[in-house]
Amino acid sequence: MINLEDETRHVSIGHLSLFVYPWRRLEQDAQSGDLFTCHLVKEAKALVDPDNYLAQLRRLFRFRQSYQKEIDQASDLGWYLVLFGDELNSALLAKRVLWCIRTVLIARSAEQRVPVFAPQELAKQTRSQPARDLLIRRHHHRDEDSLRQALRVFLETETPSTPPSIGADKSMYITRFAETSNKVALQTLKQEDESRAGYL
Repeated sequence: MINLEDETRHVSIGHLSLFVYPWRRLEQDAQSGDLFTCHLVKEAKALVDPDNYLAQLRRLFRFRQSYQKEIDQASDLGWYLVLFGDELNSALLAKRVLWCIRTVLIARSAEQRVPVFAPQELAKQTRSQPARDLLIRRHHHRDEDSLRQALRVFLETETPSTPPSIGADKSMYITRFAETSNKVALQTLKQEDESRAGYL
């Protein structure tokens, strides 16, 4: 849903999950080529839209010249998961592994001006067989080691980032996440901290 206030909200009732986004933010994100807004522009369907906000959003959208920032942020979080993902709960790990793979592939397709979002279609875009299997069978349960190994193969095959040195530690990644404003990585750390606090 779109609202005219400045607040982003999430409401969950039973099986219904509803996100409410400020129109002003969506306008800015469309003009800056944001990938989430690109997804809305390319695939959203309006249920009720008497003021034609979706059409306005489509007119405003401009691709970025490069989506390297998104690729770098997904790669950074990916290597963190490869090295330290055994410390995350399995559901969060699985979700973030898929996010890393999808973000790299979506960003690359957006750079080519033919954005792809559906997991089955993204699976056709990767040279990494383990990543392809994860995308196609994303609802199948996998153990943490196989998830992290599949992500490692994907990162080595598909991204220009180099594997971290053997001595890399968590604090190096946490500092980098903060310096690069890597929201998903920071949110992942926060969710894991909250999850651990719930066990105490």
